[in-house]
Amino acid sequence: MDVGVSTASFYPDALTEQSIPLIRDLGAKKIEVFLGSFSEYEEDYCSQLRDIIDENGLSVYSVHVLGTQFEPQFFSLTERQRNDSRNLYLKVFKCANILGAKVYVFHGPPVRGSVKPSIDFNRIGPICDELAYLAGDHGLKFSWENVSWCWYSYPEFPDRLLEHTKSENIFFTFDIKQAMQTGHDPMDFLDRMGKRLINIHAIDYDDKKELTLPGRGIFDFYSLAQKLKTINYDGPIFLEVYRGNYEDYSDLKESMDFLREIFDS
Repeated sequence: MDVGVSTASFYPDALTEQSIPLIRDLGAKKIEVFLGSFSEYEEDYCSQLRDIIDENGLSVYSVHVLGTQFEPQFFSLTERQRNDSRNLYLKVFKCANILGAKVYVFHGPPVRGSVKPSIDFNRIGPICDELAYLAGDHGLKFSWENVSWCWYSYPEFPDRLLEHTKSENIFFTFDIKQAMQTGHDPMDFLDRMGKRLINIHAIDYDDKKELTLPGRGIFDFYSLAQKLKTINYDGPIFLEVYRGNYEDYSDLKESMDFLREIFDS
């Protein structure tokens, strides 16, 4: 397994393009690019970003966006809102192609409070199929990430979604912190993703549920590695942390080395 880094780990200290040489210095080769603003969805910007990525010897596996900017509107009740979101979606796909990405990471609509969302899967199923087909037409895998404050906030979500969809291009991204924040056992999310797991976001947390760097908390990464072997997972695992989780970049290097020891072997 490749151990990579998400550019989001440097927000807000470094802009997306500024994070690339920092990631190179950590020794990573594979990255997830987090495009966080509308100006970063432009082809000219992504062409320049690709040049920087190439110059630093990195490759892009996945692209993530600030989903609240347009992803929830895919499921709006008016055609105009759905079409506008679709146009942005296609715009990001072109950028993902420029960057050489293989995966689009999706958050979906947010929910209010901690209530389990009430979702009309009969209605959203065909919409998800369309999103997945459009991604596939651009050579991308559509990967829905578990997020504590979005629809995918409980382990059984993939079961319900796949019951109401037909596309074989629907996959899942496992986010450790988001799983923990739902109150469920993170491994319950992983079990439900099964063979459709194609991406992992790594962070750790302590016994008070405070987030920290992998290797400094209580999450059992060794058990995770064993479970991944049982499903023959061969995708990457990305260090995706917040700026408040470390003091300087040497802390990130230490955490990267911890993950490599477990997953690179």
